[in-house]
Amino acid sequence: MKKILIAIDYNPSAEKVAAAGYALAKSLQAEVTLIHVITEAAFYAMDYSPIMGYAGGYTTGTMEVIDDIKKEADNFLAASVKHLGDDKINTKVLEGDITEAILNYSVESNADLIVLGTHSHHGLDRLFGTDTAAYILKHSKIPVLAIPTDEK
Repeated sequence: MKKILIAIDYNPSAEKVAAAGYALAKSLQAEVTLIHVITEAAFYAMDYSPIMGYAGGYTTGTMEVIDDIKKEADNFLAASVKHLGDDKINTKVLEGDITEAILNYSVESNADLIVLGTHSHHGLDRLFGTDTAAYILKHSKIPVLAIPTDEK
């Protein structure tokens, strides 16, 4: 295994996932890329009416909001690299559906392994009955290491 992707989010358990993935990569002398997915960044910048109606299009500050979201994700990954103490770790911010972004990037980057946590990422996952880790385990073309995060 020469390339390992470690998918992390803003959940406190990301530290455990990153540390486990990094320890494995280090023991294998593999290249590491920490990845974070921004789910539909434009969604956060849409202008909605306070009474359940769509007010139409992007606001004038949409691009600034999207840029801020991306910068925050970059800062988060940079802080994670610093925490792991290895400036050779690569980072990548992806956009879109979490599962598809991770799966597509694993192919695009010729990764050998995906490391991720097993917690549910969003309330919407619970609402729609989906689980990011289970979906990736089922659909990945490469091995996946799922780190249990013991969340209750």
